[in-house]
Amino acid sequence: MSDHVRELLPLEAAGALDPGESARLAAHLGECAACAAEAASWRDLADGVRHLPGPRPSRSLLARTRETVEARIAERAERVWNRAALGFLVAFAWTLVVVTWLVLDLVTGEVAVRLQRTVGSTAAWYAAYLVTGWMSAVAAALLLGRRAHEEGRIA
Repeated sequence: MSDHVRELLPLEAAGALDPGESARLAAHLGECAACAAEAASWRDLADGVRHLPGPRPSRSLLARTRETVEARIAERAERVWNRAALGFLVAFAWTLVVVTWLVLDLVTGEVAVRLQRTVGSTAAWYAAYLVTGWMSAVAAALLLGRRAHEEGRIA
């Protein structure tokens, strides 16, 4: 029995040989009874190892893992909800801006006609409204970011 064949026997029992080496080893085992007997003992050993029970994780490890997974699922759900809410708020804000533009144009135009004088530019009213809205949004974003930072969600 050569040492090269002897080194391949445990690998063959574990199923770790490539098809070419496996075919060459099978041809050798067909010719050499000593190698075939040793290969059979390696296969028996590998089968025995496969049937051994695996280690069982502790209850505390299972509990910590479950808590971690549940926390990550909750964070993912919260991110999805936040994105949906943000998308809705952006769409709502743009709709509100367009409607406000139309209402301001209508109101200032009607007031000007009734008073028979100019009330002021609709664009100025709209700009004031827009700046106020954006400043409110910035303040809300800063407060929400500060709260998230205090809760430890943002490093």
